[in-house]
Amino acid sequence: MKDTLVFDVRYIQDGVFNNHEVEIPTSQLELDLEDVRFINPVRGTVQLLRHSEDDIYVKAEIFTDVEMQCGKCLEPFEEDITATFELQFTPTNNPGEIEDGERYYDGETFDISEDARQALVIQIPVWPLCSQTCEGLCYECGINLNKEHCPCQNTDEIESETPSVNSPFAVLPQLLETAKSENKSKSKNRKEIISKDGTSKT
Repeated sequence: MKDTLVFDVRYIQDGVFNNHEVEIPTSQLELDLEDVRFINPVRGTVQLLRHSEDDIYVKAEIFTDVEMQCGKCLEPFEEDITATFELQFTPTNNPGEIEDGERYYDGETFDISEDARQALVIQIPVWPLCSQTCEGLCYECGINLNKEHCPCQNTDEIESETPSVNSPFAVLPQLLETAKSENKSKSKNRKEIISKDGTSKT
C-alpha cells in the first residue's frame, strides 16, 4: 500500500501497466473545504504505463467518505465520493516548451496529488441532499418532516404558501434560498481555484 501520490519513473516498467494501491491522508491533499468533512483517507488504484520514450500514462480511480449538511433538512449526513482521471506526463528539461494543458516532469519523479484533489473536489455536490426524497423542514413550525409528522394544518400546501410572519420559522425559505446561493458561489470559487494550466512539476 502506497501512502503518497509521488511516483518514481525509474521503477515504471515499459509497455505494461504498473498497478499501485494507495491510501492517502486527506491532509496531504489539502482537502479542507468549508462545510465538508472528509471522514476517511483517500483510497484507490493508480495504474502507470511507460511508453514512447519515457512518456508516462496515468489512470487513477480514488474514493473517500465525506460528511455534509443536507440543504433541505439541515441534518448532517455521510456520502461516499469516487473520482477517476487519466493523465499523460512527458519528460522535459525545459518547461517553457510545454503547451498549456500538458503534464510534464523534469526529474525522476512526478506528483499527481493536485490532480487527485481536483478530481475529488469537483465530485462534491453544490446542493447536497441526504436523499432524493428528503422532505425538509416545515416552514411553519420547523419540524424535520423526515422524522416527525407536522402538526400544522395543510402541511402539503405550506411550501406553496407564504409562511406566517408570526412564526419563528417564517424566514426559513429565505434562509434556504440564501444557503443555495452561497453553495453555488462556493462551487464557482472552488472551480476557479482549480488550476487551468494542468502542469505538474516536482
